Amino acid sequence: MKRLFTASVAVLIAFALTAGSMVAAWQGAAAIKKPTENHLEATREILDSVSRLRELAVKQPVKSGAKSREQIKESVIRDLDESNTPEEIEGSAKTLKKLGLIPKDFQLRDYLVALLAEQVAGYYDPKTQYFYLASWIPLGEQKTVIAHELCHALQDQHFDLRRFEKWPQGDSDAETAAHALAEGEATIVMYQYEFGEKGIPFDVTKLPPLTDLLLTEGSDNDDKKFPVLGNAPNVLKEGLQFPYFYGAGFVQAMLKRGSWQKLNDAYRSLPASTEQIMHPDKFVLNEKPVKIALADLTATLGANWKQVDTDVNGEFGYRLILIEYLNKRTASTAAQGWGGDKYATYENKQTGETVIAGYTAWDSVGDAQEFFQAYLERTERRYNAKPVAGDAAQLRIFETREGLVSIELRDQDVIIIEGAKNRDQLKVLSQQLLKSKKTMG
Repeated sequence: MKRLFTASVAVLIAFALTAGSMVAAWQGAAAIKKPTENHLEATREILDSVSRLRELAVKQPVKSGAKSREQIKESVIRDLDESNTPEEIEGSAKTLKKLGLIPKDFQLRDYLVALLAEQVAGYYDPKTQYFYLASWIPLGEQKTVIAHELCHALQDQHFDLRRFEKWPQGDSDAETAAHALAEGEATIVMYQYEFGEKGIPFDVTKLPPLTDLLLTEGSDNDDKKFPVLGNAPNVLKEGLQFPYFYGAGFVQAMLKRGSWQKLNDAYRSLPASTEQIMHPDKFVLNEKPVKIALADLTATLGANWKQVDTDVNGEFGYRLILIEYLNKRTASTAAQGWGGDKYATYENKQTGETVIAGYTAWDSVGDAQEFFQAYLERTERRYNAKPVAGDAAQLRIFETREGLVSIELRDQDVIIIEGAKNRDQLKVLSQQLLKSKKTMG
């Protein structure tokens, strides 16, 4: 299933580098073969099996064909370019570089294309409602992949996956959550089909949390099987895994609470955040994030400045931001309790300087304090700097090689500015940022 690349840290959670599934690339390459009637017949048979496993009727036959590796790669790259302007991808890169998540000289789009070449395989396209087989892979080696992608075809017939194609800009965290629902379901159905073919019972409701199992398996295998992915910056690597690994855990939790019908209901009231995917109880309780209308700092910064990126990071996005410089337990704990956020990245068109301003809301004062302390530690390690001013309990200011960094705690909110030129500018930016508005989701 194809997902879009949108501009944010969360984009690297939300985008799909392939039009098909990451698991599709688990299959070995073989000599290119022409599509045969056996491939098409297998598609029909596997669709019937998936329909039975997923308890969704086949409303209409799924059109299918075969493409070479190069044809699939060209299709995916074309869709990437059609869905995202060069400015949007570059804006996302500026954010990631400012946060220290990718190197300063990192060519984001070029790396995405390299990942495409490594990960490319068959896929289901909701726009054309066509399933494309990988012509270079023997049929016997791609049946589980076919099951995964045909699950997407059934999802499309019943729940309209095309509504995910044009997600509103500025909330990639919710987009990520929607895709995790679809990819997590298809991953579980794929395993059901694979184990069923081997005559092995597979009851996902009786297994330990799938997310933990998949993360362990993925971490052990990525570097050897996929060197481009294995050597990717952590934000790319973990972001790619999220919809499959965390999505499978979410779907497993829904099935433990009921049946496939429970999951059908989730397509009507989509998960609203990566927080809900990571903590399914929050979805069940309909705990939606706070929406933040971020104050625009363009005029405050001056005539040579423009906004190049704005979005929602979400709990998983802030986990990635923290985990780059802190241990996993500290980062995960500090990101929990996320209640909502919005950030914007600004660039000086003459000097190339960047400023990031973020407004985060937390479930409690204690959650906000925990994140405040974690972000302080992250900043010290990120810039190898110590605070030079501020009230230790509520405000800390750092002088860094990339400008001033301010981290401010205000009850259940934490406000962050990175890259201010001087104290006067920082003060004005902080005052303006405090004009941001919060509403319940």
